[in-house]
Amino acid sequence: MKTDNSSSSSATPSSSSKPLLKKSKTKKIDRVESSLKESSRDLSLFKFKSGAVVAVVLFVVFGFLNSLFEGKAVAKIPFVPIRLVQKMSHQGLQGEDMTDCSMAFLYFLCSISIRTNLQKFLGFSPPRGAAGGGLFPMPAPKTN
Repeated sequence: MKTDNSSSSSATPSSSSKPLLKKSKTKKIDRVESSLKESSRDLSLFKFKSGAVVAVVLFVVFGFLNSLFEGKAVAKIPFVPIRLVQKMSHQGLQGEDMTDCSMAFLYFLCSISIRTNLQKFLGFSPPRGAAGGGLFPMPAPKTN
């Protein structure tokens, strides 16, 4: 009987340590997941703020430039664009020369290319390795 008690008592600590390990692992996983959610939320807020600042800057610059160049052709397009693009590029201009380009169209084209550089200049761009940092995001790593 003594041997039965000792074997059952030695089996009890090892069997009880397994649930403790599982509990500690689940707690650790929960802490990491909550930290990840908080970091993701902070990153989303940061991206929203930077997008808002850049939008306000571009909007103010657009208003200023529009008042300076209202009704004036600011560029010549080297070809006659298709009808849909003509309406955008010749908006607010007098005359029938469809190769004239309005300030609004030129600003639109430039703001597309300038937006990323403006974010970097103002210090709002996320690090290069951040997820979703480009047109083609990195695929998720495979887990076993």
